[in-house]
Amino acid sequence: MVWFAASFHHRSQWLEVRSFDLPSPPWILAHRGASGEAPENTLESLLLAVEQGADVVELDLWLTRDGQLVAFHDVELRAGLQRKAAVEALSLYRFQRALKKGSGIEAPTLQQILQVLPESQPLNFDIKRRSAEPKAIGDALAAALGTRSQVLLSSFDWPLLAELKVRLPGYPLAPIGDRKPGALLEAAIELKSFSLHCHRKLARRDFLLAAAEASKPPLVYTINRLFLARNVLSRGAAGVFTDYPGRLRRSLEKAAR
Repeated sequence: MVWFAASFHHRSQWLEVRSFDLPSPPWILAHRGASGEAPENTLESLLLAVEQGADVVELDLWLTRDGQLVAFHDVELRAGLQRKAAVEALSLYRFQRALKKGSGIEAPTLQQILQVLPESQPLNFDIKRRSAEPKAIGDALAAALGTRSQVLLSSFDWPLLAELKVRLPGYPLAPIGDRKPGALLEAAIELKSFSLHCHRKLARRDFLLAAAEASKPPLVYTINRLFLARNVLSRGAAGVFTDYPGRLRRSLEKAAR
């Protein structure tokens, strides 16, 4: 099995590369926090993932109409509105109010998340976009992050990642894909990404080993069962996204004894 360097940081006179330091793989990544045990993308879920020792805490981000980054997964909001509306078309206030009214869930902003989660905790932002301007997303990320490190920027929108590479130089990147594994690996190489994130249906041994040979650690989503985790890790995955980070880690450790 091929493993990878777990540290991404150095300084040069031209560019400061943000640190993204992880222990030795395999890595457990909390999918939208500990979303199997608490509402996804909420502070409760994210903090529970930290408490359970996730190597990386992953969450989804959308840019609202008034330029705020908020943790939420779906493209549209249905609950609490007379008709469904795109998250990007709503102000932060209207979005949060409607979500709270319709589901009782409080969606935190990125600023709130960064205030609560430890700076030492590695985070992975899955950045969503339908029509928002990449520049606006980059500006909002830069304003929220400041000098913060330990952040990995990922997206299904590979052109967006290319824009963020320019606007937020030094932050590690990761393209996400659920089809066309060759194109996903090519995007990772072109972006000089830290890792690549793939659906489990792409996690064939030949693809995972090709990613390893290219020094693009493949991370596989979403894996909640021990036998699936052991299977993809044995094929060459560097880590898995899971809704149950604490439970899966304990199961893997027990199975390794």
